[in-house]
Amino acid sequence: MTYLDAANQILKQTGESLHYAEITKRALDEGLIAPTGLTPDATMGSRLYTETKQEGSRFVRAGRGVFGLVQWQPSGIDAQVQAINERTRSQLHEFLHTMPAERFEALVMELLLQMGFDESSVEVTPYGGDGGIDVVGVYRAAGLTEVNAAVQAKRWKGNVRAPTVTQLRGSLQVHQQGILITTSDFSKGAYQEAVAQNKTRIGLINGEELVNLLMKYRVGVVEKTLTVVSLDDEWWGEWGSPAIESNDEKEQPKIPSPNSLQPEAVEVTPVKKHLKPKSFDLFGERFQVTAWKEIVVGVCEILAKLQPTDFAGKTRNVRGRTRQYVAASGEKMINGESIPGTNLWVETNLSGPDSIKLSRRLLVACGYEADSLTVDVQE
Repeated sequence: MTYLDAANQILKQTGESLHYAEITKRALDEGLIAPTGLTPDATMGSRLYTETKQEGSRFVRAGRGVFGLVQWQPSGIDAQVQAINERTRSQLHEFLHTMPAERFEALVMELLLQMGFDESSVEVTPYGGDGGIDVVGVYRAAGLTEVNAAVQAKRWKGNVRAPTVTQLRGSLQVHQQGILITTSDFSKGAYQEAVAQNKTRIGLINGEELVNLLMKYRVGVVEKTLTVVSLDDEWWGEWGSPAIESNDEKEQPKIPSPNSLQPEAVEVTPVKKHLKPKSFDLFGERFQVTAWKEIVVGVCEILAKLQPTDFAGKTRNVRGRTRQYVAASGEKMINGESIPGTNLWVETNLSGPDSIKLSRRLLVACGYEADSLTVDVQE
């Protein structure tokens, strides 16, 4: 294969953006490329960088040295919202570098307060006599856990290195937890030093994570809610709307029942809020369930079987306000469930209506009608 074809195949298999070095490694492991030079990863990076500048490219830049597929990009309103959010993130990061030092420390203090630190304990230390400590405070979680934190904030453009981590550790008082925040990033040595054995651990928050926290806790940003009006398909359907009828008449694919789901011949009724599910109907098959999360996992399993190579890529942009619903790991999910037959996870910490909404969003992302899914509930 060419380098670009190999990258395309690896990204489709993975379903998420990767650094060009990782793409190269996987392509070599699978024997997709046969490099003649000594630096195949550099060649891969160069080819991908150049390709993303071409009109009609299959690839898109997703970070420094990181590439994804254009087909994963959202469209319509979702794309516009994402573009606005990304622009806000970029501006926020820029402002962090240009704001006065004392304002930056005050911003960090405000973030700690919004994260749950005790307001009476959080304070900015006197400038110049703090021993490297900028903000101190006490965090209490539901009255059970108490953390006495000492925060050092670095507005640097270069990476923070290990000696800075060591210096902060040396400034800590007994039973004090150190947190190091930077607008840039940390070197490999800094990460290793922060978790070194037999030493007090130091929490590290880099620039990207800092921006994420500021947006999550609404510090320095505001959230705007816009109203989008769409047709009520159910109401218009009662009057025989041609548009609704044409959607209903579209033939849905017939699929075999997944082994982990047992088809059940039951009548399907409109979904009612706050009730438990009894079954769901999808593509002409009915499946018995006892919990809302089983519907989400079941729909994902079916779609993954229908589109084994495209499922990950098509669903990776189905996101909530602050979380990704389908991902390669469940570590950042509140209640992630493994999708049978795949290496993917899906978030299931959802109410009944939201479980149905997510399932239908996944169907649309994969090219099917939202109303392909109906649910029967226990009365």
